[in-house]
Amino acid sequence: MGYYFFVLLNVILLVRPEELLPEIAGLRLYLIVICLCLLTTGQRVAALLHPTALIDRPINACIIGLFLASALSQLATGNVGAAVDFAGEFGKVVLYYLLLVAVLDTPGRLRDFLGWIVGIVAVLSSLALLQYHHVINVSALSTLARWDYDPETGNRIVIPQLRASGIYNDPNDLCLILVTGSICALYRATTAGGLVRAALWLAPIGVFGYALILTKSRGGMLGLIVAVMFWSYSYFGWKKTLLGALVMLPLGASLAGGSRQADVNLDRGDTAHARLIHWADGLNALPENPLTGIGVGRYPDVAQGYAAHNSFVHTYVETGLAGGTMFLGAFYLAVLGLYRVGPLQGQALTRLAPFVSAIVVGYAGGIFSLSRGYVVPTYLVIGLAAATLRVAWPTPPPWLRLDGKMALRLMVVGIVGLVGLKFFTQALLLVSH
Repeated sequence: MGYYFFVLLNVILLVRPEELLPEIAGLRLYLIVICLCLLTTGQRVAALLHPTALIDRPINACIIGLFLASALSQLATGNVGAAVDFAGEFGKVVLYYLLLVAVLDTPGRLRDFLGWIVGIVAVLSSLALLQYHHVINVSALSTLARWDYDPETGNRIVIPQLRASGIYNDPNDLCLILVTGSICALYRATTAGGLVRAALWLAPIGVFGYALILTKSRGGMLGLIVAVMFWSYSYFGWKKTLLGALVMLPLGASLAGGSRQADVNLDRGDTAHARLIHWADGLNALPENPLTGIGVGRYPDVAQGYAAHNSFVHTYVETGLAGGTMFLGAFYLAVLGLYRVGPLQGQALTRLAPFVSAIVVGYAGGIFSLSRGYVVPTYLVIGLAAATLRVAWPTPPPWLRLDGKMALRLMVVGIVGLVGLKFFTQALLLVSH
């Protein structure tokens, strides 16, 4: 029962029926269902928090470490009240992550859950498209009207951007889950066991692609490109991937219709250049407290009122080297572990791993221009990787355990990641004009 309660939890959390149907608003469906999840799965969640289990599963240790680092970042500045409040909010996200890892404990459940993601994303995108084309009128799905200037006439124009409800009420977030849904649909199509079934699983990708274009999200488009390139590399090698990219990238730009998704530049006044400034502002403030950071929620204080628009920069600056290393380390361990899944782990997992890798890498590419360090979708993606690795290696191999060697490696990854972000930001600012 725990698995089905968790699926229902995702439907409620991602689709947000209480926002779509005012008649049932206030029922607190999420609270009810997550309690049911804990009643049926609580022992397995508790087992994941045992010290030995955390050593065996370093991705889980990184997530718990980030939770502690985020609280410490506020306690270090003397803000006890904010630390308690944020611990409660982020604790719900961490609990969701632990439930996911605990529940998806077989290859069959992993495969089935990716199918549920396709269904959930299909509902999200379909409702958003119906609203966009004025077939329905739901305030929670209202299209975002973004002001911009026509490059030819210089006149101010309104650019509509597709968005959904709840967590996906931002076009960028909607775009990221569309990318995830597309990879999941592709996986289910390749493992469908028949042409008709494969075609049925491929069909939603067309809807997702159309919706993705209407979001006009450059971060989401970046995530799509990275995800497809990484998946192609996993299956076909770098030569065929490079050849395919030479064909597909111009085609993708053409399909984007010359919109802002295909127009990424570093000119002053462009949002991409503004985000570089915000990255630099945060990184320049980090030396105030490099180990524990400036405190969660304080990034706008050092970046002219703006967020970082880069989850890795944001996490490093707010939670310091300690939290930034945990956040980056979770992605690093996910990709490293999935890369090593092979025939010894079984055919089902061997076929699954490249798709989960593509989801993780694509999402990381997408949040490189978005601040999403503390939200559920991020831990849905990391959780898929952690669950896959847990199923692949019921008894973790030495290279996947959090021993002294792994701790040192994570420290190196964290330091290199921070230094790399600093040099990357400065280099792009130098070439911008």
